[in-house]
Amino acid sequence: MTEDKAAHVPASICIQTPAQAPVLDPVPAPAVAAEAAELEVDSDLPDNDSSYGSDGASELTSLNSGVTKYVYENGRRYHAYKEGKYYAPNDEQEMDREDMKHHWVTMILGGKYHLAPIGDNPTRILDLGTGTGIWCIDMGDLYPSATVIGTDLSKIQPSWVPPNVSFEIDDWDDEWTYGSNRFDLIHTRFNGISIMDYPGLLAKAYDALKPGGYIEFADHNVPPVSDDGTLAPDSSLVKFYNLLIDAGKKAGRDLNASTHWENEAREAGFVNVTDRIVKAPIGTWPKNPRLKQTGWFVSETLREGLPAFGLKFLTKELNWTLDEANVLFAHVRSELNNIKIHSYLEIHHLIAQKPL
Repeated sequence: MTEDKAAHVPASICIQTPAQAPVLDPVPAPAVAAEAAELEVDSDLPDNDSSYGSDGASELTSLNSGVTKYVYENGRRYHAYKEGKYYAPNDEQEMDREDMKHHWVTMILGGKYHLAPIGDNPTRILDLGTGTGIWCIDMGDLYPSATVIGTDLSKIQPSWVPPNVSFEIDDWDDEWTYGSNRFDLIHTRFNGISIMDYPGLLAKAYDALKPGGYIEFADHNVPPVSDDGTLAPDSSLVKFYNLLIDAGKKAGRDLNASTHWENEAREAGFVNVTDRIVKAPIGTWPKNPRLKQTGWFVSETLREGLPAFGLKFLTKELNWTLDEANVLFAHVRSELNNIKIHSYLEIHHLIAQKPL
């Protein structure tokens, strides 16, 4: 068996498809569903998709030392350990959204959990910013040979997990205690907004990897784009993300860090560096049935994510009021319902190897 083992998704781990989502018949998934390909528009669609809702409005720390305490702001729950480092909440609503993101990323990767060619029998895998831990759990099931460790600032992971999976409360900016030459794969996804020191993180990952081991960092650029100009530069969706970019700069965070990952990985000493870009459609406008369903999930995660990652940036960094933010969110949600807007996210997958 080869690296294609990563393409086989156990049916038991797939999240349940919501009733509103487009139903599709079994369709063979490509190796990577939307990589470097044109997304074909389904022309037989109304202006708005009724399947959407109408809502318009490194020192390991003991779990007894406060990491299970929380901070509440604008009605959402945030981590208290290293408060403010991660801008999204960690409540049940956000946990559901994170699991949905994992689902659609797996879909656009053709059923794979990763792209790095780590072979059939890796022994140690590290996931930085693991969130709910769903990626670690799936990787633990897929690779019983591996010890899979997930780290995060929040203790929100389940306790019932495969025996080869464990979770730690840790900050990747602190000193790593794993030792050198330990891991076959170090992975992180959608955490670019929280990485303040890329050269430092890459240096730690380089040291912790075995010779021949890989890093795989995944994130998307903002704002979204369209190939046919249907996403106007003055749209509310583009405005929202441009505001987040400005707020991120004020907070010392780069929302488009994935555009320079490749060069920084080479400077850190990695070889076989590649940046694979995969398109994730926003909405059910694609003609391809699988991409249509993927687009539904992407749009739902963005819809739920407006207050999740938007509120704190807008209110804290740009001094917006809650009412002002909610008005903008309502306009963005309206555009997310508009199937005549053929927008998508570009998902970057940085894959780089430590020399043998």
